[in-house]
Amino acid sequence: MKNIKYTVIACLSMLVLGTYSCGTLDEEPVGLLAPEAVYKTPQDVANGVSGGYSLLAHENFMGRKISLSLILRGDMVTIGDMTTSSARIEVDQMAMSANSGMVGSFWPMGYQILAAVNYAIEGGEGLDAPEDQINPVIAEGRFLRAYVHYNFVRLFGEIPYIDFAFSDADLAYTLPQSAESDVYEGIIEDLEYAKQWLPDVPTMRSRPGKGTAAGFLASVHLTRGDWSDAYDEAKYVIDNSGKFMYNLEADYAALYDPSLPNASNEVMFEVNFVGNDAAGNPGSLGGANAATDYLASVTGPRGDERFSTGEGWSVAVPALNVFEDWDAQDYRRAVSFDTLLIYQGVSTPYTSWENIARNVSRPHIAKYFRASGEAGTLSGNNGRDSDVDFPVMRYAEVLLIAAEALNEMNSGANAEAEGYINDIRMRARRELDGDVSNDSAVPANVATGMSVDAFRDEVLEERRLELAFEGGRWYDIQRRQLGAEVFGATGREPQSFNPAKDYLFPKYQADVDRNPNLDQNDNY
Repeated sequence: MKNIKYTVIACLSMLVLGTYSCGTLDEEPVGLLAPEAVYKTPQDVANGVSGGYSLLAHENFMGRKISLSLILRGDMVTIGDMTTSSARIEVDQMAMSANSGMVGSFWPMGYQILAAVNYAIEGGEGLDAPEDQINPVIAEGRFLRAYVHYNFVRLFGEIPYIDFAFSDADLAYTLPQSAESDVYEGIIEDLEYAKQWLPDVPTMRSRPGKGTAAGFLASVHLTRGDWSDAYDEAKYVIDNSGKFMYNLEADYAALYDPSLPNASNEVMFEVNFVGNDAAGNPGSLGGANAATDYLASVTGPRGDERFSTGEGWSVAVPALNVFEDWDAQDYRRAVSFDTLLIYQGVSTPYTSWENIARNVSRPHIAKYFRASGEAGTLSGNNGRDSDVDFPVMRYAEVLLIAAEALNEMNSGANAEAEGYINDIRMRARRELDGDVSNDSAVPANVATGMSVDAFRDEVLEERRLELAFEGGRWYDIQRRQLGAEVFGATGREPQSFNPAKDYLFPKYQADVDRNPNLDQNDNY
């Protein structure tokens, strides 16, 4: 029954999306299977939710497609090797079509994750089991459901909100798209449930706890401009940081060091990748490991001989002014950028990289490649299949949410809001290769008495640097409607930006074509 369970989940979710087909099931037709026939115990439900985690880390979702899209869409990173896939270039250059190759990968995978977790949630809700055994498992499923919907409502606007399991594939093509407010209502309800039932401290940082749910609630309320609620949720995390085992990591570089045995206590949620998967095709659904990370390869420089895992592909590369405008005394710059590689046995600075393969002479992202962890050993694997986990939310972000929300609530910052930024900047004043106590002067503490507008800019700038290349910059640009500014002539990445179109991605055209209730976003 276990094998048929996963086959049914996969087939249902593929049929929802209209682009896949499944072979004949040997045991029972799809229409006759129901969650109560599959999920008999809380462990069965936990297994189903674990399938959702695995798909979350799939190459078609956080393993490359959606994570790379978010990094490229912001104003910190652009394309290095212009011979790379046109689908990636289109995301970066605001030239996406309704048939975007990137969306064509991560939209179906997102709804496949939802199909898996909805089946598990419904199965769990139908069990006659003690609340303290089954509700925490359901809470994990509801957290994942909220996480996928939260990404999709920000990327696409009105979307089909699916919070139930169904076995009739035709139903997928009659589902209405939900108003953004209704999607957010469902997200908040799921996160509130997760906050109630998840443990204080999860078994690993790739699983959510109470603080994770509260942190995402704070982010959701911040996105919606509900400043008081955003602050309340962030403050709940801060006030309970000891109980939840959260703190700022003393050394910023330790956040990205795969040699450390456990995730930092600063990490509130991360996507867990499993490296060195030599069996099968790690990037395929039928391979031995769906949790495949390609960020090391797409962000690393070509021709690099430092790592036994091979070179990178020079795809997502920071704009040169992002590096040059970042104060060299800020410790985070040294951690975030890669400026030297070994080519033909010679240490080569980034200023000469354009002479190597298809590189560009710009510093590359170091967070995923310099310390690429144990990676695949297959010939030509080029550092893909890394086991460096992707940080989705860190405690530092919660401090910045609290600071931003306080500023908006009070029509200006107070000492508490200023203190949250100063705590983060104090870590960034660490001397390179020195002791934490040997502080430099940069970045300086926040000036007191700032206007609401000036402090807002200060918080957004701190988010840009502290969370650099971690996927959140695009969402900041979108929620604050900064596109015309950051992509304008004086921005870091000048290019054509159409505010009537480019704040949203195109929806998956195959579903738009088949579902008369699904509308494509404007100007696609």
